[in-house]
Amino acid sequence: MNTTKFIDPKETDIRGLFSTQQVHKVPLHQRIYAWKNDQWEELFDDIAQLSEKETHFLGSIVVIPEGPAKLGVNFFQIQDGQQRLATIVVFMSVLRDLAEQNNISGSYQDYLYAKDYNGNSIPRLELSKLDNDALMCILDKRSRISSHPLFDCYDYFQNRIKREFPSNLEHGIKELWSKLLERVYVVHINAFNDFNAFQLFETLNDRGLELSAVDLIKNFLLQNVSDDEVKLKECVSTWGEMFGNIRDIEPIKFFRRYMLSSFKGKVSEKRLNKALRSIVENGKWDKERILNFVKDLNQKSIVYQHILRADFPGAIEINKKIQNLQLVEVSPSYTLLLKLFPFYENDHFSKEDIIEALDMIETFHIRWGVCGQSTSSLDTIYNEICNDLSMISDYNGILQSIKNRLDIEIKANVDDAVFKNNFVKRNFKPSERRTKYVLWQLSKPTGETTININEIQTEHIMPQTLSNGWIKYLKDKTDLSETKIAEKYKENKDKIGNLTIIKGKWNDSMSNELFENKKNCYRESEFSITNELCNSNDWTFDDIEKRSEKLAKLAVEEIWKW
Repeated sequence: MNTTKFIDPKETDIRGLFSTQQVHKVPLHQRIYAWKNDQWEELFDDIAQLSEKETHFLGSIVVIPEGPAKLGVNFFQIQDGQQRLATIVVFMSVLRDLAEQNNISGSYQDYLYAKDYNGNSIPRLELSKLDNDALMCILDKRSRISSHPLFDCYDYFQNRIKREFPSNLEHGIKELWSKLLERVYVVHINAFNDFNAFQLFETLNDRGLELSAVDLIKNFLLQNVSDDEVKLKECVSTWGEMFGNIRDIEPIKFFRRYMLSSFKGKVSEKRLNKALRSIVENGKWDKERILNFVKDLNQKSIVYQHILRADFPGAIEINKKIQNLQLVEVSPSYTLLLKLFPFYENDHFSKEDIIEALDMIETFHIRWGVCGQSTSSLDTIYNEICNDLSMISDYNGILQSIKNRLDIEIKANVDDAVFKNNFVKRNFKPSERRTKYVLWQLSKPTGETTININEIQTEHIMPQTLSNGWIKYLKDKTDLSETKIAEKYKENKDKIGNLTIIKGKWNDSMSNELFENKKNCYRESEFSITNELCNSNDWTFDDIEKRSEKLAKLAVEEIWKW
């Protein structure tokens, strides 16, 4: 009979967990500290509000031993539970510091550090490299070197304790310390090895934070190489590099873009893990294939970082194009850009090729957006383009393949006639970055000109609110009744023909001035689309319609010509 244990679970209070000769370490591949105010508040309330006979179950801590004890200290790697354990350590550190500051006696430090046979102090918790410096600043009472969520956690508990016990801080500290050590319980689960831990991991969630698709993907991949120590370590190291690249730029969105760029079929964020599992299992990926997948993820994470930041090295013109695209809100196209930029970086694609592709994407998105087409279909379009590119062996055919696919969509949905009609009739949203960008491009800036969208305002030529002076002016110029003026005004106020852009000092009161007075300011504008208004003698609804037609013609035939 096989008596080998799969796991060894033990229930223990925090005192038991932190008074034995145990040190817990967070592996490189575990996710960064992510708890925030909601989780801190819930934990504090759960502990502070415990009545005399109540206990609080904090959750499970899944660990695997690093090996035999070293100088009397047992080291464990945490596979699940690092969020709650890190928060408890910070909470204890706050109580320790407040006790010391107020001359309150107690053995607080002993619970934060273990000691080996030589008397060396060892922190009872060691986080991954992205978090551990901040934790050590807290444990060692050193000055903070930068901002970090762990410092925010510390500040929350410190401020909350002072607020809850304004007149009797000593009583509050001792009460919280006692409750934390003696009435908060965890189940400490020794899983013995990586494989057991990985199986358990997917069934356990951190308090208040569901495991993300990224966590589950990582766990699944590492589980499949866990019996090959060399490949496991390389996967962990490469994954850590990759996650460091994208940790601050929405990792799940990167993974989704990567999947859409690399594999056939649309996938939602919620189905990422399931989709990858299916690909790996149906494709019978071996350990080498999984390792290569993680390496490719790492390489593409660098590309994705450059796309979002528009900072490809030595590529000023390309970065400028990407910045412009971001104003048009073309994030679905990042799927395609993840596919294209490795060609450019490996010299299979010239600078001119990339710029031509970026221009096609801009034209497609401007037309798609102005015509009000569904954005939900864009992921499918770009996924299909990437899938087509995967089957092309000649790099010279890449641009034509992209153009052919976009051509089908444009002719079917946003051809010249449809685009022009929508450009004339659409109500543009003045505050949108895309509206400002469209107006800026209609001003036909030179190639050297760059745009800072935050310095530009969208100006209504016929103002957003009609004053009595404007109503009288329109009555005189159009012979329309006040009721009809109101109807026409509502219809034309946000048409492209009634919008322009201004920059620099602009007196808001000038926006409501009559057209003749506004012209004095328009004349000084650096934008041709604005100072050209000085050539108009009047500004009525007919003028708005004529200008809309003129700008639409420019948009269709020159700027976003297809």
